[in-house]
Amino acid sequence: MAVIDTAFLASTPVPVPLLWGLLAFITDYISNIGFIVGLVPPAILALLEGGVDLMLLVIVVYSVVNFVIQSVIQPKFVGDAVGHAGTLTFLSLVFWGWTLGAVGALLAVPLSLLVKAVRVDVDPHSRWLSTMLSGDAASKDPVADAARVQSS
Repeated sequence: MAVIDTAFLASTPVPVPLLWGLLAFITDYISNIGFIVGLVPPAILALLEGGVDLMLLVIVVYSVVNFVIQSVIQPKFVGDAVGHAGTLTFLSLVFWGWTLGAVGALLAVPLSLLVKAVRVDVDPHSRWLSTMLSGDAASKDPVADAARVQSS
């Protein structure tokens, strides 16, 4: 995200785009308010250098880049890395963030993996749910899967 922000700021009259890209990189690790902290200084400089139009452009570009990366791309990669479907990763971020706030958003994937390990992976009759949660393609032989669940 910081690389895209830096490249965008380099194409505008905003001074020291590398510094603002570094600030965006560092503040990206702060949940909820980090994005705003990283956005305010370049937006103010854009206002001073190019007026309201440039400031609004900086705010819109930062917001679009942040939304696309954190809401579309990042859940997909995190989900693939831990064996979760992208939708489940996104929903776990929303649920745990709503439930426990910033700490919940930070620990959303590990908490979801814990719940899955305790509630789903223990019960042999819930293997179908484990497959659904992981986002893997279903087995090519559903009859064999049903027989394997019934036999265990």
